[in-house]
Amino acid sequence: MQLQAIPGGVRVRIVVVYDIPVEHEDYRRRLREYLKNFGGKFLQLSVYEVEVSRRELDELIRGVEAIVRGCEGKVKVLFPCRSCYEKIRQVGVRLRELGAEESP
Repeated sequence: MQLQAIPGGVRVRIVVVYDIPVEHEDYRRRLREYLKNFGGKFLQLSVYEVEVSRRELDELIRGVEAIVRGCEGKVKVLFPCRSCYEKIRQVGVRLRELGAEESP
């Protein structure tokens, strides 16, 4: 998946959401580690935010595809625009504030 609409030097924030069954815990663990190593910020269980350039985005998507190949589950990469990010409101307490592990 190549995204020509993102100029080469511009960085964008994306949200990666995954739904991988518990039977495929190894895939989930590998995906979490991959997203963290890519600079992903843990938002909540199965949700990461990552800031990337177009080149990095292509690399990230190829890596995610390689990790989940053969797995029953799905990964969605969301591209909220700047205006959408400005409208996000957080309500409640974050898991980390409750003492939960950052990534299970």
